[in-house]
Amino acid sequence: MILRLLGLLAVCALLCAPAPATARNLASLVADQIAVTDDGTVTASGNVEVFFEGTRLTASEVLYTRDGDQLIINGPIRVTEPDGSVFIAEQAELSPSLSEGILTSARLVLNDRLQLAADSIARVGPRYTRLDRVLASSCQVCETSETPLWEIRATGVIHDQERQQLFFENAQLRVAGLPVFYLPRLRLPDPTLKRATGFLIPQLRTSSNLGTGLKLPYFVVLGDHADATLTPYISTSTTTLEFSYRHEIPKGKIQVLGAGTYDDIDGRRGYIFANAAYRLPQDFIARTQLEFVSDPGYLFVYDYSSKDRLTNQFSLTRVRNNDRFLAAATEFRSLRDSEIEISDTLPDRFLEVIYQRDIPELSFGGRAVATVQAAALNRPSSEDILGRDSSRIGMALDWRRDWQFGPGLIAAAETGLSIDAYSVGQDSTYATTLTRVVPRAAAELRWPLRRDGPGDGYEILEPVLRLDVASAGGNDVPLEDSRVVEFDEGNLFSASRYPGVDGVEDGARIALGVTWRRRGESGWVSDLALGRLAHLNGDLGFAEGSGLVGDRSEWLLAARVGLDRTFWIANRSLFSEDLDFTLSETRLIWRGKGWSLNNSYIFAQPEPAEGREDDLTEWSFRGNMRLNESWEASANWRYDFEAGRAARTGVGLGYRTECVDLSLSLSRRYATSTSVDPTTDFGFRVSLTGF
Repeated sequence: MILRLLGLLAVCALLCAPAPATARNLASLVADQIAVTDDGTVTASGNVEVFFEGTRLTASEVLYTRDGDQLIINGPIRVTEPDGSVFIAEQAELSPSLSEGILTSARLVLNDRLQLAADSIARVGPRYTRLDRVLASSCQVCETSETPLWEIRATGVIHDQERQQLFFENAQLRVAGLPVFYLPRLRLPDPTLKRATGFLIPQLRTSSNLGTGLKLPYFVVLGDHADATLTPYISTSTTTLEFSYRHEIPKGKIQVLGAGTYDDIDGRRGYIFANAAYRLPQDFIARTQLEFVSDPGYLFVYDYSSKDRLTNQFSLTRVRNNDRFLAAATEFRSLRDSEIEISDTLPDRFLEVIYQRDIPELSFGGRAVATVQAAALNRPSSEDILGRDSSRIGMALDWRRDWQFGPGLIAAAETGLSIDAYSVGQDSTYATTLTRVVPRAAAELRWPLRRDGPGDGYEILEPVLRLDVASAGGNDVPLEDSRVVEFDEGNLFSASRYPGVDGVEDGARIALGVTWRRRGESGWVSDLALGRLAHLNGDLGFAEGSGLVGDRSEWLLAARVGLDRTFWIANRSLFSEDLDFTLSETRLIWRGKGWSLNNSYIFAQPEPAEGREDDLTEWSFRGNMRLNESWEASANWRYDFEAGRAARTGVGLGYRTECVDLSLSLSRRYATSTSVDPTTDFGFRVSLTGF
């Protein structure tokens, strides 16, 4: 024991490189046996471990000679560095700091992914490592393994740890043992590098409209918080340069996507989408969105986006505990065939300012909110009625208070008053100046009934009765921001079903319904809402197809069943007493071990307010399945029952192992526009993992 301790102390001293007295660069050695000779030679054998500045070496024997100031190490040898790099060798001669020397019959493993087997590895200081006669692959590389799926053979490799780069000399790529191509010089990033300027994974694309082509993205680092990607796309029918730019700034971010094209279809074409956000003083946030495209069919043909309406917007928002502010200027452009011809009669510019503030002085035990808002809408056309322009300014004060009494009953009272002034131009059916005053009141009664189940399970049943009364006085106003109405469980017990300010539900209305929620001990959750509206002295006043026609609405049924993130199904339906459905939509998400399934189905009767004159019946499907540890398949499908054909189909196949990532895709998109034709696309992408 004394000899072992003396030997350890001696080796610790010998392995310390000359340094000032204040230095703390001490090495440590642990072994089953340590022997020290008279000439200062130290031999450690049996489970040898050496530690120096985060580097760990294990070997069967280590011999230190004072004259040569070096370590002679016999394997199996394993050197693990602080960055995770691992050297494996049979024999080595290293400096005491383990930063210089030669390893023979060695391997270098980077980031537990990329292996470089070499006849010898020379450590040249803490930065460089040179490997001679190298075989590099992220597939398993050892004497007993089969030929790797891919490998790079080179006469020499230099690893620059500071730049995190690998420089190959006379590199030859082999796939399944067969040479594919040769490069006299090749530079690749090592697996520890997160961002670096250079080429990314190429993609082969075959399109029925654009022919066969290749995308070769090039990534450019513009600093710690900015980068750009340039992607030339060359095919038999197009020459395109795609680009993207990202920039994170201290108080915001910028993102730009776009492309410039010259093709056989329409000559010079292109698009640009940009988004930016910036945090201003006093909690304000400024946002900008820009969307431009050269022609309606460009985004569809090149599969850049499914948008059929473009939006350019600048907004300024602030949300605090007691007030909310929004100011936005928006420009619209439609890419739909049915709307391009009448684009001058569609709104193209919209300005909006909204400010809300809580008024504690008027709360009276509840909550009072004051709102001031203004809006302006413009149409390019100067034609009467079709080219109507309008603007509005108004204010509103709303109050609500809840009470609890009796056997758990909850009662609520609401009051509100809104005053709006309108200016209308280019519409002879309205006066130039309009005013409207709308007082309203509401009473609501709820009775939540709870029953606890086993464990953390429970069940809540809540009948709801609500009465609303409103009286719109003054002039009728144009309905601009309230044309599209969606009747659902979110607004069943609301003061209004209209999404905007222009629409007002006049008269007395009653909403009656029930909600139910159940949570089972095993995690199953069920929700249900059932109810309808009735007008007590007139017509509900909504358009056909909304489910709110006549003096009584159709029945609304919304149900959901779910189990954590494994299974989820939801349905929303509108139907009459004789079960004649106006709307029915169902969504299903089901995930298992190695597979997932997303399904949705919708049926909707015509709704002229939305510009939909025919029935809508569609089924969409998306799923993927892991076939084994390496293969994964996917499929998607959207079928239009009214048109009697698929709207979009696609299948994909992916193969991924520790050394290769391959994907194949085939899709067919059926155009609904005369400006583009249906297109079929085939995509192929392969990457060698490890770099």
